[in-house]
Amino acid sequence: MSEVFLYPELRVDRSIKLSSEKALQFLTWYKSQLEPFLDAYFDHKISEASKVHPEAVVLSEGVRRFVRNGGKRVRPAFAYCAYVASGGRSLEAILYASAALEVLHAWALIHDDIIDNANIRRGKPSVHKVFEDFHRKRGFRGNAENFGVYAAILVGDLAFSYADELLNTAPFPAGRIRRAKEYYDLMKKQVIFGEYLDVVAPLKKQITERDLLTILEYKTAKYTIERPTHIGAILAGAEEDILQVFSSYAIPLGQAFQIQDDIMGTFSSEEKIGKPVDSDIKEGKRTLLVLKAYEYSKRAERKFLDKVLGNQLAGEAEIENVRQIIRECGALEYSQELAYKLIKKAKGAILQAKLVEEGREYLLQAADYLLTRST
Repeated sequence: MSEVFLYPELRVDRSIKLSSEKALQFLTWYKSQLEPFLDAYFDHKISEASKVHPEAVVLSEGVRRFVRNGGKRVRPAFAYCAYVASGGRSLEAILYASAALEVLHAWALIHDDIIDNANIRRGKPSVHKVFEDFHRKRGFRGNAENFGVYAAILVGDLAFSYADELLNTAPFPAGRIRRAKEYYDLMKKQVIFGEYLDVVAPLKKQITERDLLTILEYKTAKYTIERPTHIGAILAGAEEDILQVFSSYAIPLGQAFQIQDDIMGTFSSEEKIGKPVDSDIKEGKRTLLVLKAYEYSKRAERKFLDKVLGNQLAGEAEIENVRQIIRECGALEYSQELAYKLIKKAKGAILQAKLVEEGREYLLQAADYLLTRST
């Protein structure tokens, strides 16, 4: 499959490319700080579970294994960036709070894979498939697939509990923790609402671009960027005006992030994104690509889309024809251009804000990383 570069003209813009490279260097550094902390935390949690019952350990190990299996640690990194941009200085303290966001993300993804019936996550078996295999290897009675789902739900719930514990025990003044938890609780509720809207969307005959952007706002933008930046800023003692700056940055950037994720989910490779690149099409996922393909394509092409989208038995030739329709009708170009505009809007929101320069630079680099991200 040929690569689809989102913005070919930016490949020669050295300033943006260098900024993007710095963003990746920052993420690599932050992972090097966060992951030893998470390993030590899970060692303690596994020891704690062993005191309940030897069988209980597999649930704690399931959370640790999933968290270890990869991920860029984007949500905790955004919390850290906002913390620094708002004047925060304690790396040890913000590690607790930002780790909570990564473990909460494990809960969301584990349950998301169950909802989507997705067997692969980050290039490895999803949690429900791991426990399905565990059932068979242990020679348990009953249905292995059902057991896999039941156990994965519990692993996700345990991750949810661990995330709460991490934020509750973060070494910040009680007033700041209490205020941060208000936004943390909003984050949890909003991603659930966003997930439901995403589940319902393919069942409707038609949704609008505005409907889709609302889904992206609640499922991705608020959850991935807005609330993590709010939590980081609040733990640094930021006031409401700074939170508003982060909202103006986070919503368009988060929407662009998901638009580009969906582009990569259709035009990339399994090696790069860690899941099959035909899964969105086979699931009939209502992405911006699909919405615009229906709007811009010819009648015969729309009939073909009706036949293939949501068809789990669609062959590779049919999948490739869907990609071709998306390219040739202009849906891909429209989606790329909208993502570009949203990223530029996000950058503009923080360029003039009163933020600590180090944190501001991290946030700008994150936006430039999206600008240069390709499949």
